[in-house]
Amino acid sequence: MAYQLEIPHGAFHTVTAPEHCAWPNLTLLPNGEIGAVIHNRPSHSGVEADVELWISGDGGDTWYLRGQITQHEPGTNRMNVAAGLNQKGELIVLCSGWNLDRLNRKVVEEDCLLPHVCISGDNGNTWELVGEMPVPDDARNCIPFGDIVINGDELAVSVYSGEYTPDGHHTNNCSRLARSPDGGRTWGDYSLIGAANFNETDLLITGDGTWLAAARLLRFPSDLEGGGTTGANLILFSSQDAGRTWEPQQYLSLPSQHPAHLLQLADGRILLTYGSRIPECRGILGKVSEDDGKSWSSAFTLCTGPLKHDWGYPSDVQLQNGDIVTAYYCKWAPWCQRYHMGVLRWNLDMVDVGI
Repeated sequence: MAYQLEIPHGAFHTVTAPEHCAWPNLTLLPNGEIGAVIHNRPSHSGVEADVELWISGDGGDTWYLRGQITQHEPGTNRMNVAAGLNQKGELIVLCSGWNLDRLNRKVVEEDCLLPHVCISGDNGNTWELVGEMPVPDDARNCIPFGDIVINGDELAVSVYSGEYTPDGHHTNNCSRLARSPDGGRTWGDYSLIGAANFNETDLLITGDGTWLAAARLLRFPSDLEGGGTTGANLILFSSQDAGRTWEPQQYLSLPSQHPAHLLQLADGRILLTYGSRIPECRGILGKVSEDDGKSWSSAFTLCTGPLKHDWGYPSDVQLQNGDIVTAYYCKWAPWCQRYHMGVLRWNLDMVDVGI
């Protein structure tokens, strides 16, 4: 069988963490390593599982397991995460999960477990479970996603919540921002980003203080109107009051392209990466903004090929030499016919930004 993995000319691609439905979240650790917080079983929430920390000490070329972060209770799993450093350089992981009883009946809101708050002060070698993240007052569950960001003396992160119809389908998903005043040990003080139709959202506070949120729609508008079956896409929100209130700005992707990661590069430009599940364009795409998210380049391809089933959920970090490391998960590809984490090391000179 002939196949071709298409990546930018000069980029390096590797496959690691086999049998992991990874959904990676990358963080540059204080010691210079890259940490990837990933889900450790080859299943979309259907089996008991936890999240682990995988490490690269050579810029993303090779990876190894440093250790397990969470300890699930029998009949549950731990899987949905947000991660980042606090002001002390400690690594914070917020991880929710699911009750497996729901596999034998209709799902209810309480099947979603409260997120565990896990902290490591030694680059992920040991972990402390310091508590649980509370549910917002007007919600019945709380799922963290994306990067934990620093705003002065506080931390901020995005979470989403949802309800279920009597037949067990998602509805009324709301994306929110949560804050921590104590380095990530306790969370609350929620504010709304997007109501009714938004879930996985990634935050970015730019160097000049601009607050951005790239949110995944639960359903594309044509679905809501009963006029189509297209998949969800991405919309950009911004805030002028440090995340207290948010306004939608623009669509960032086509339907069936989601979720997103935002990263400000050393030269001030903002990188957006996201997965594409359009049959003619399966893989990981990127865009760049030179004006703090007001306008964006055309999309460029980072990784594509004859992918099948599930893939996407990119996360990015930039190395001191300017290279970018992008990790994503995939269920099946000709070059690795099982769940895995794919990693690409590249830079913007290798792609056609086209601004």
